[in-house]
Formats: sequence, C-alpha cells, structure tokens
Amino acid sequence: MVSPAQPTPRRLQSPADLADDALREIFLRLDSPADLARASAACASFRRVIKDHGFLCHYHALHPPPLLGLIARGFVPAQPPHPSAAAARAFAHADAADFSFSFLPSPHRWRRRDSRDGRFLLSGVPDGRGYRRGDLVWITDLAVCDPVHRRYILLPAIPIDLAAAVHQPDIVDFEPFLAPAAEGDKDTSFRVICLAQCAVKLVLFVFSSGLGQWHAVTFDGWSAMITGAGNPASTGAGNPALRSELSQRYYAHRCFYWFIHRRNRLLVLNTSGLEISTIELPRDYTGGEIAIVEDGEGRVGMPSLCRLLPHGMFHLSYTVLQKDGEIANQWQSEELLLLPEKLHYDIVGVAGGYLLLQGIPEGVSLLHPPKNLNLTCFSLEVKTLQLERFCQTNQSIICAELYAGHPPSLSPPSI
Repeated sequence: MVSPAQPTPRRLQSPADLADDALREIFLRLDSPADLARASAACASFRRVIKDHGFLCHYHALHPPPLLGLIARGFVPAQPPHPSAAAARAFAHADAADFSFSFLPSPHRWRRRDSRDGRFLLSGVPDGRGYRRGDLVWITDLAVCDPVHRRYILLPAIPIDLAAAVHQPDIVDFEPFLAPAAEGDKDTSFRVICLAQCAVKLVLFVFSSGLGQWHAVTFDGWSAMITGAGNPASTGAGNPALRSELSQRYYAHRCFYWFIHRRNRLLVLNTSGLEISTIELPRDYTGGEIAIVEDGEGRVGMPSLCRLLPHGMFHLSYTVLQKDGEIANQWQSEELLLLPEKLHYDIVGVAGGYLLLQGIPEGVSLLHPPKNLNLTCFSLEVKTLQLERFCQTNQSIICAELYAGHPPSLSPPSI
C-alpha cells in the first residue's frame, strides 16, 4: 500500500527575513528618492535592503524618476526651490555621471540621439570624418550607454539583407531611438528602433538586447497616410521624398507619437505589437507647438502652446484623449494656463512626469544669442498641472536632452 504523499514543509521565515520584508514595505512608501537615500545612509541593515537590485527595480516602477536637469554643453540641474533640486544636486558633481561619454572609444565621434530609463543612445561616424548630410540619413554605428555606471554596448550593424528593405537614396529621414523592452524581459533589457522614412513606405529596424539581433518591419501605404490618396504623392514642393513629414517624437504608455505635417494628425507606433496607426488632432487645434504626455489612468494628454491676440501673451492648453465610453478616442479640453509675460516660449521636451518649457526674452534669437544670454526654464508637472521655475541658464538649449533619474546611489546598472 502506497502511503499518501506528505506535504512539503514550508520554510519558516527567520526574524531577520520578516524584518527585511517590513522594511521593504516601509521604504516602498517613501515618495521622495532623497528620503530613501537618507534612509540608506542611516545603518547597514537599511542599506542592505535598499541597495538590493530587486528592491530598487520595484521602487522605480512605483515611483518614476523625476526630471533632474537637461544636458546641453554640460549638465544643467534643477535649481531651488524646484522639488527635484535636491536629487539633481548629486548629478551636478563631476564624478556622479559622465554625460560627455568619455568612456566610449573615440568619444569625439559620438552624438546623443535619445535617452530612456537611465540609458542613452548615441550614433557615431567613422574616425576622422565630421558629420555630413549623408551621415544623418543612414547610420551604421550605434551605442547604448549608462552614464552613471560608465558602461556601454556597441550594437551590431543592420544586416545587409535587412537593409535591402529600403533603397537608401529614397530615405528622407533615418531616426534611431530607444524603446522599452518587451514585456517580461529583464530590467536591463532594451530595444533600439530605427525608423526609416521613405516616399511611399516606412520601415522599422528593431534591435532587441535580449536576442542580440535586428529584425525589420515594413509598413506600405505611407504615401496614402500623408496625402489622403491611394497613389504615391506627386512631385513638387509637397513631395514627401524631399523632406521628412514627421515632427519631434514623444512617448506615452508604450506608444510613440509624431505630428504629421500638413495633415493635422498624429502617427502612432505601438511598441507592444509594432503596429502603426494615426489619430486626428483636436478640431480646435490652431497650429501651435504640441507635446504628448502620460496622463493618469493610461490616458494620453496633449499640451499645446498658443499665443493670445491682440495682447501677445502665451497660454498652454491641455487636452486629454479619452479611452473609454461613448467619447473614446475623442479629445476633451481639461485646462488653460496663462504663462508668465514678456517671454516667448518653446517646448523643450517631456521627462519624469514633467513638461519643460524655455522662456526666451522678446527680441532674442537663439541662433545668434547675445553674450549675456539668460534663459528661464519652467516645468509643468503633468499630474497636477502646476507650473514652476525649473532653472536659469546662459546656455542655448535648442538641442538639449532632458534627464530623468534617481540619485546615483539609488540607480542600479541599466545595461
């Protein structure tokens, strides 16, 4: 007679394990990374729990990294009294992070292209050559870097058989950017996407760090998307073969968004299934600068800069794309914010739950800035729509990169 199987005895947690579990639950409830960093310095047991890679990944998922500063010719941190100023101060030290990427081989030949989740994507040209028009159309050298831990990965070139998906002379724009890893991948996993825009089609070249290889996805009918016709666009000033039809890229809820010039529409790339679609902009959109942000409950928000006439004051309108019910996929106006006077405004970008605006004194050109240039940047917290002074700088930030992150002591390696 076979005796019934005995249940496997459960290992009882030790008092130390129970104490660590309780500490994790307490530390996960600290909203401020600065408070968490101070707790880590309090004693060895606190530091052991907080420095654990699994804990930090869980904490980062619950508390997205704040906007700490911008990278122009150097790192410009958030300044007091902004809430991010304390965390940004750590990055202002020369040894906290290397945003010049001097740890890369031949660092002078690399150019920043994108950043996400503590990683930066850089493109390079062969040694001994400066950037030329052709270098920006078809890029062969790409590197993903972690400036805090001074690590990098050089990506393999796109294989010739995949590159054959496009006729390179037909490319009007070749845009590389970082995408979130596929769901279920490790915390140090990432994807790089290169969007090749041609006259009649779009091609995505996708590199997955988990697989270590490239694959390509082709979308035909691009001409119909931008012209509203079924045939390729006609030649002339509006010929899409002559220039890019897409504006600055934005990211929200695992999707990328581009404004399609002259069409009053957004191009949407869903990174989960690598599917492309379009969305109509609000009917009352007047043509000002726009951005796409992550609103609460998985919704998409759209701040838009407009100038009020006849006074010339700038305001920021905020609309939300509804996702449920009878008004799904329709834009609903949420807020209208007046901006400080006597300044012209540009949208710098979005990171860490903030929209960053730069205020330019009237009559000043950033193409030919004066020696005593003094720019004020303002941040708009998307969750509360609260506008605050972020920093002042004498640097031109036309091509600045926003940096969102946690203090170096709370930033595990991202690659």
